Amino acid sequence: MTPSSGRSFDARDNSSSRSSAHNLAIGTDRSYNLTQTDMTLEGLAERWNAYQNWWAKQYKEQPFYRIWTRSKWILLFSAVLLLGYSAALFAVCLGYMLGHFEYSTVVMEFHSNLIYLALGGSIIGILTAIVGLIGIFKENRIWLSWYTIVLWPVFAIYISVGYIAFRRAKNHLRVHLKDEWIHSYSREQRLLVQRQLKCCGFQDSLTYGEYDLRCFPMINLPGCLHKYNLYEDNVLTMAWTISFSIAPVQLFVMIAALMCSNHVDGMLRSGRPGIKSFKEQ
Repeated sequence: MTPSSGRSFDARDNSSSRSSAHNLAIGTDRSYNLTQTDMTLEGLAERWNAYQNWWAKQYKEQPFYRIWTRSKWILLFSAVLLLGYSAALFAVCLGYMLGHFEYSTVVMEFHSNLIYLALGGSIIGILTAIVGLIGIFKENRIWLSWYTIVLWPVFAIYISVGYIAFRRAKNHLRVHLKDEWIHSYSREQRLLVQRQLKCCGFQDSLTYGEYDLRCFPMINLPGCLHKYNLYEDNVLTMAWTISFSIAPVQLFVMIAALMCSNHVDGMLRSGRPGIKSFKEQ
């Protein structure tokens, strides 16, 4: 409010002081003084409608890349980034489930919890990115609010995959493998490892081996201890490396959503309740 003659409000005629609908709406007309009418709901509605008319004209006359705010471009980049690595993770998990990768059957037998957890996180990530893209292109803050909220459980799932894999890989893996081979694995699971890794028995063919046509005493095959330990370490290391590599990118997406969702268009607020934007009319 610009004081005039010692008063906070100037009662002059509104039509003579408003240079343009744009200046009236966003308050860049320095010669205009707020009146008592402007402070009422009707006055706020009038300023809102003026701003809407100005934005509607801009959308018709200007190309989209000049109208979009910097925050909207950041949101778009982060949502596409989320969609990209979530889709890539979904493809990897689906490849293991369908047996398209080497040792897929062993991975699904002993690490299905990691695969299903990563698959669920990737699906939620893809759906969340789609919700975010809809909110960005519609400039709808409600959709963007849900997008921002759901990003947190996606982050938790991705971190959980890395934590589970890292804990198993770094917590005496060789000792755990021996104990599981002797006490936990069934005959079918031991045979699966022996066939996939082309080994026989645990330390050698005479130690806790499951015999069939490919594995029997005195066969010239190494034990599964070294090969299985290397295989488990490689799989788990790959899992927690991918998970912890996604984590900082996911944090960037979350921060971008928190900071930029309310600035998806040129209007910080959406007007008083009951007033629709020109896009909704």
